[in-house]
Amino acid sequence: MLATRARAPSPTPQELVLGVYLVTLGRGAASSNVYLVGSGEMWTLVDAGWASSAEAIRRAAEAVFGPGARPAAIVLTHIHPDHSGSAGALARSWEVPVYVGAEELPAAAGAYLPQCAMPLDRWVVAPIMRLLPARTRARIEAANSITDVVRPLDPQGSVPGLPGWEWLPTPGHTPGHVVYLRPRDGVVVAGDAALTVDLNSVGGVLLGRQRVAGPPWYTTWDWAAAKRSIKALAELEPRVLLPGHGRPLTAGTAAALHALAQGRPRRAHRRPGLRGLLPRYATSDRYRPPPRLYRRLQWLGVALTWLGLSPRGVVTLEVPGRRSGLIRRTNLVLATHDGQRYLVALAGESEWVRNVQAAAGRVVLGRRRRRRPVTLVEVPAKDRAPVIRAYLLRWGRRPGSTAVTREARVYFGVGAVLTLAEIGSVAHRYPVFRVIPRGHGEEGRTCGPCRTTSRP
Repeated sequence: MLATRARAPSPTPQELVLGVYLVTLGRGAASSNVYLVGSGEMWTLVDAGWASSAEAIRRAAEAVFGPGARPAAIVLTHIHPDHSGSAGALARSWEVPVYVGAEELPAAAGAYLPQCAMPLDRWVVAPIMRLLPARTRARIEAANSITDVVRPLDPQGSVPGLPGWEWLPTPGHTPGHVVYLRPRDGVVVAGDAALTVDLNSVGGVLLGRQRVAGPPWYTTWDWAAAKRSIKALAELEPRVLLPGHGRPLTAGTAAALHALAQGRPRRAHRRPGLRGLLPRYATSDRYRPPPRLYRRLQWLGVALTWLGLSPRGVVTLEVPGRRSGLIRRTNLVLATHDGQRYLVALAGESEWVRNVQAAAGRVVLGRRRRRRPVTLVEVPAKDRAPVIRAYLLRWGRRPGSTAVTREARVYFGVGAVLTLAEIGSVAHRYPVFRVIPRGHGEEGRTCGPCRTTSRP
């Protein structure tokens, strides 16, 4: 079974087995594991997280091994930015070498290598890099390079600073991927050779669904080789699997790996489908929080809008939280009616609506790296129907079309004809805000009835 008692992802080190401490950096699909492994009076860092992880790793090491602690070496399972990102900075600071499998050495330069490319490289990284000026590309590659500190692992299988451990080749995810094994008790630090979170499924990426799985196919160099490496890993009959992503596996490890190697059917799970993606707010007069899937996707929507890659008319609302004061970001669609711009709260009096009301409408809207201060003036319920209709018919959509009919039914509980009378009968549930550039016609923003619409 998975070690379900492990704490939530945290840079606080947790001793899993004798001399092996786990440090989980980040949250969700972007989190990665690094391990502080002690042997006698020495210790070695296995993997190094993202480029931003250096200070957290340093603090964790000092918490375990004392102030000023410095490892005998840094060893990597492979060179990917979520496993090697801070290796260079830490190695130079600690004045220790970084060791990788010999086949991994070409990747140490930080440059795009077509012969080692994974699907994500070919589809995203390479096209973006080709668009950048040559100097910018050179600067990025130089920042990612660890050629000055990298060394090949001992071909005899010994691990620097860890007597009693050995490394084994497990190519596939990358050409030179390796795992680290302590034979006496069957502990394996597996990197991305085998994971305990299924990053090949939507549920795994967005919801962190836990199961023994292979590496993500979209970041894997050779999937056939990766499957052979899973089989080789299973044949080691390990007792403890310490993955690069997911929780440690401390029971039934060998059986789970054998099942994965044999390609047995995955555990059945329901697909989210449209029912899970489109919450039916129209069925209730009260606000209902969106599904977890919506909340998990929010960061991605904000990032795409910031880059100008989201659909036209989508903006990111920035408003201070009414309790915390921290900036909360929500992606919303601008609706246009009679030459004015509006924001419509599809979920009713949701969190962003309450935050806007608490901030007296003074917010920021952003898109394509531009941020503009505006004032949001709440529209009285009796005047909302035409704006809601304009929202449903945005981008030139026609009444009765599939998209319009679905949104009208799911969000507002009205028919495809979109009569103002029918929309007006439910408009009190859906706050609407007129967008006014800051400093232009702000006199309406303090209108009491505009800010005190009662909750249904």
